[in-house]
Amino acid sequence: MTLTALSRGEHLEPPPWLYARLARGSMMRLIYRRLIHDLAGSLPPGTRLLDVGTGPGYLLGYLARAHPDLSLWGLDFSPDMIRRARPRQRGLAPRAAPRWLVADACRLPFAAGVFGQVVASFSFHIWPCPVAGLTELRRVLAPGGRAWVYELRREATLQDLRAFARETGLPFFLVHLGYKIVRRHHALPESEFAHLLRQAAGPRGTLQPAHHIFWRAELPPV
Repeated sequence: MTLTALSRGEHLEPPPWLYARLARGSMMRLIYRRLIHDLAGSLPPGTRLLDVGTGPGYLLGYLARAHPDLSLWGLDFSPDMIRRARPRQRGLAPRAAPRWLVADACRLPFAAGVFGQVVASFSFHIWPCPVAGLTELRRVLAPGGRAWVYELRREATLQDLRAFARETGLPFFLVHLGYKIVRRHHALPESEFAHLLRQAAGPRGTLQPAHHIFWRAELPPV
């Protein structure tokens, strides 16, 4: 879920070994489950899906087991993250196993129009080239495809946090504490996120709350 362990400005990222440990925790499993529910609702068999900033690859690992008829690709800037992602394909049939590669979101190594779905979950806030990266996501989308960018909502309210706790079955105090810790370095202000989205997609890009404490930006193909 992160493109690099380096920080951009005030955004501080944990090292890959720690990120991988956090990503396999119970809270992240619940979050991944919600994202998979979002994605799977409109992915016909054989859809090519690209996960940009895949990190240790848990999202694609869970998605491959739930929907082995998809063609999954995971990309990350960090070779260490991709090394940690490769075990996610153990036990999968070769056709269902994700393909992993080290590359930069600012310069995706794919031809235009080759993916039916592109997703970036919780890595956008550290991209050094946010507008170029969003433009690249649009470029590789096939006609009718979708690009979704998930980020933590910096402006989530206590009511939002309580709703998220109820939805996930987690204690509110843990959700509240975790949100306060993570929000400081891992969330874009709404105004900044919306501005970057407009620069990359104009009025066709949309930004809406998802699962109470996250944003989901949607970008159309070029």
